[in-house]
Amino acid sequence: MEYKKYEYPSFNLYTVKTNRFKTCQMEIIFKSEVNKEDAMLKTFLADIMSDCSSKYKRRKDVARRLEELYQASFYGLTNKTGNVLMTSFVLNFLNPKYVLNDNYLEEVLALPLEMILHPAISADEFDINNFNIVKNRLYDEILEVGENINRVSLKKALEQLDESSPSSYGLLGSIKELEEITPKKLSLAYQDLLNSSCDIFIIGSLDMDRVANIIFKYFKNPVVKTKELPDMYVVNKHGSKVKKVVQTSKFLETSLVNVYSLDNLSLKEKVTTMHFYNYLLGGGGLNTKLYQLLREKNSLCYGVKSMYLKYDNLLVVQTSVSKKNIRKAQALIKQAFKEMKTGKFSDKELNYARENFIFSLNLALDNQAGILNNYVFNVLDDLPLIQDRIKMIEEVKKEEILDVAKKIKPIVSLVLEGEDGNGNN
Repeated sequence: MEYKKYEYPSFNLYTVKTNRFKTCQMEIIFKSEVNKEDAMLKTFLADIMSDCSSKYKRRKDVARRLEELYQASFYGLTNKTGNVLMTSFVLNFLNPKYVLNDNYLEEVLALPLEMILHPAISADEFDINNFNIVKNRLYDEILEVGENINRVSLKKALEQLDESSPSSYGLLGSIKELEEITPKKLSLAYQDLLNSSCDIFIIGSLDMDRVANIIFKYFKNPVVKTKELPDMYVVNKHGSKVKKVVQTSKFLETSLVNVYSLDNLSLKEKVTTMHFYNYLLGGGGLNTKLYQLLREKNSLCYGVKSMYLKYDNLLVVQTSVSKKNIRKAQALIKQAFKEMKTGKFSDKELNYARENFIFSLNLALDNQAGILNNYVFNVLDDLPLIQDRIKMIEEVKKEEILDVAKKIKPIVSLVLEGEDGNGNN
């Protein structure tokens, strides 16, 4: 693979040339500091900007054009990565060498740039018909989230963090917040998007100098980015005691969510060691400590898991149990953490985790989206490239996992009580 960077006044272009795939992928990423009001606006914006533009008035017009471009695909999405909000527009298209049209590369690359720079805005407002279509779609998504106990309880647990913490912000927000968005507010959010930092990434078997010329030809964004982004990692404020919260819900089962802060992790601990810890604790399936203690040995639940939220510097444990078993579940969760801290796991378990991580990274090398994503975070966060990460994984020792166990502190415990308290039993 051949990697190259092109610098322009209003954006940087990063190219990865490889002949391993029959398709190509381009990702255009706008980055800004997270704030609570922007999160849902940018989610709405990514959706409507990939649905229509001043040239392609309706979603079906975009779909027709993508079909003409040999079944290319285009979509937008917004992600919150620690302190940074990223609104991305992704284009997947066939390698031009399989196409008879000599202008195909320019035509396909021009489409997303056209839609980004010329959205369906008139008199400083987004087109009302497309606005309502996207609004209704987001309305349904919010309701769908509200029907999933795991997503609801996790959201409520993270909301218990300091209210100024980006870790407590949600991308979808509430129905009330959605109702407050207007075509005018969305147009202002679009102007804010154009004023944010922009990077473009592309992978494929392409003449990258020609690609760069085409993108610069069509992407005439006059804004020169000067504002520095914050460090991506959130530092969550917390007290010396665990914040314990009990709330009721409409669900039948009861959900338990514990949140832990991760203090002063080194780069290696963030990138590799903490992943090992999480895998052995509860992120690795049926043989983890949490699953064995809560499910196999005590039959308290159908499932339990831990999640490492890297850029939030958090670890989360989540399970559903009956109300009468909450105290017992908490005791068993504490036992699992104690066993991790004292090294009560075998070299065989450690090596199995290592093999799984290496296998997953090798799979990413066989996937252009995985390769491109690694380069994205290499640029944004100095994340080591896949081969370097594999070497780091090969070198992780048990003693390093014991060291990271000392840096984990419980900060929130939320019980979302169900209506009848019968849980999953």
